[in-house]
Amino acid sequence: MTEAIFTATALTKTYVSGEVQVHALNNVDLKIAEREVVVLLGPSGSGKTTLLNIMGGLDHPTSGKLFFKHLELTGLSDRELTDYRRRHVGFVFQFYNLVPSLT
Repeated sequence: MTEAIFTATALTKTYVSGEVQVHALNNVDLKIAEREVVVLLGPSGSGKTTLLNIMGGLDHPTSGKLFFKHLELTGLSDRELTDYRRRHVGFVFQFYNLVPSLT
């Protein structure tokens, strides 16, 4: 059995705007093994980007736990998440913003 790279338990993300609550993730349980290929499919607004942002250390969940190997990401500070991103994560953004003065 290969080691789990990511393990999510009851991962929830709720955005609040005034009196409106948007539940982007609702109690997501997920386990991704080493060398496993995973495809996230779903309609717009189903939480795909929210999940990836939390897994990438760009956002914090409202509740639940997320582990990268044995490191609990949901317990890390912003500074520690920056270190996690430096050492373990690469991003290719769908909508990239280039610096206008550079080519």
